[in-house]
Amino acid sequence: MCIIVAKEKHGRLPSEEELRNSFEWNSDGAGFMYVDNGYVTIDKGYMTWDSFYKHYKKLLKKYDNFKNKSLVMHFRIGTSGKNIKENTHPYPITNETRKLRAKHLTRENIGIVHNGIIKGYGTATGLNDTQEFISKYIYPIYSHFDKFYKNKDLMYGIEVITSSKWTILDKEDNLYFIGDFIDDKSLMFSNDTYRYYYRQGKYHYNYYDYYDEDWYQEFYKKQEEQKKEEKEYDSLLLLDKEWYIDLYGNGDTEKIGDRELYFDYETLELFEFKNGSMVLVTENPLIYDENYEEIW
Repeated sequence: MCIIVAKEKHGRLPSEEELRNSFEWNSDGAGFMYVDNGYVTIDKGYMTWDSFYKHYKKLLKKYDNFKNKSLVMHFRIGTSGKNIKENTHPYPITNETRKLRAKHLTRENIGIVHNGIIKGYGTATGLNDTQEFISKYIYPIYSHFDKFYKNKDLMYGIEVITSSKWTILDKEDNLYFIGDFIDDKSLMFSNDTYRYYYRQGKYHYNYYDYYDEDWYQEFYKKQEEQKKEEKEYDSLLLLDKEWYIDLYGNGDTEKIGDRELYFDYETLELFEFKNGSMVLVTENPLIYDENYEEIW
């Protein structure tokens, strides 16, 4: 089912409790999208509450609490596809599997998140239902009519076909909504799982089962224990084999090729995955895409 939390430019920020409720009952991974330097940034794959909230606080500091600026957050319940970072939302509107599964994108013209289950999608392609629907249905519309989200009939058509709710963010920092959202003091929610009383319930596919407080305490305790055992690499970006890298910033550039290189865009460190572990290669490398445009 999932939940979308969308702050429009004039809207308020969610409380910590609203975010925690959203995560606890839609706990298969979270992500963000917002506009930076004239493009949509997609930043996702936060699989624990602690990693999500830590990054959220960093974003608030970096972007001055998103004053007069949009912010979209998505919290996933996995109903199609594995519960892995690559299947969390948001997504670019594209038919490229690599980009649909990318955990960090910075130069997108548009981003999208989904709340619902799309029947007939996500069963045979290796993508989840949202990714496949974007690739096969929304992207062809977008490729011919890039402002489709401003057309009420097209937006209504997507709502009818999917029986779902969607939020779109364009690079002009404008939000567009498909389906009925809850406007709670100028903050938009795709459903009411952000509210406190859902702490006594657990989502299961398309309904909520209710348990007593003892169940909740045991469930929460297990979640906290699991978080302590997991070592997260939430800020790591897997470099594309077609990209280029200057390891030491001295102009000596090479193609990534078959090396499994990961760039930590928070610490600016480069790692290589070898023999089942991450090995530090260098700090502050220069990374270029296949068009030889600098990424970091």
